[in-house]
Amino acid sequence: MGYYLEPRVPLKLWRFAEDRRSRLILALDFPDRSSTGGRSRSILDGCFRLLDSLKEYIVGVKIGFPLLFSIGVDGVKELVEDFKKELYLLSDFKIGDIPEVARYAIKSLEDTGFDGATVHLFQGGLRRTVGDSINLFGVLMMSHPEAVLFEKNFKELIYEASEARVDGVVIGATKKEYIQDVRKKLPQKTILCPGIVTQGAEPSQALRYGGDFEIVGRAITASTDPVISTRKLLEVERSVLQT
Repeated sequence: MGYYLEPRVPLKLWRFAEDRRSRLILALDFPDRSSTGGRSRSILDGCFRLLDSLKEYIVGVKIGFPLLFSIGVDGVKELVEDFKKELYLLSDFKIGDIPEVARYAIKSLEDTGFDGATVHLFQGGLRRTVGDSINLFGVLMMSHPEAVLFEKNFKELIYEASEARVDGVVIGATKKEYIQDVRKKLPQKTILCPGIVTQGAEPSQALRYGGDFEIVGRAITASTDPVISTRKLLEVERSVLQT
């Protein structure tokens, strides 16, 4: 596969991928709470320390509702402001609403400083919600086994992703046959693949089947040594991408 590719949207994410020889995005959903007592400021400080220690190995960080409810909106804004030049910042709130509401939410995320946002495709109307600069990633397939409605409507969702002109799509790394299918049908879309390790997919599995970036959370955030765990994941990635 190789690391050097022609410029693709999202450009910032691909630039980091080339510079760091990495396709790893950290899911900062469940940060370590063992020494924080559940205090928002302590959790936030732990997130800062973790990202500082990993920023040379990862290309981005995914932030969703679990972290938002742990550190609050102001805490999320602090993280985004501090790391926006060093990491690709992906909001994972999976927006799915009428176009007017979705457009407002996406614009708010853009104003906060996020580079990308995940959106659902079932509701339609995404062509009316595109932000000025934020990248949109349509959820095509989730990683958990109960995601049967996605499977039953997969062809329609692929069509919607194409019509909506999203910059990329999300496909669970546990669903390798769907990754292969989308790589063929949407060759220019950036494919993000969550579900590595904890949910059952092996490291680099998604890359081998056509995914572009792997999203890893608890295998790093719950590790006794996140840096070593990240390095090991990165070594496996590089061995696949250099073949």
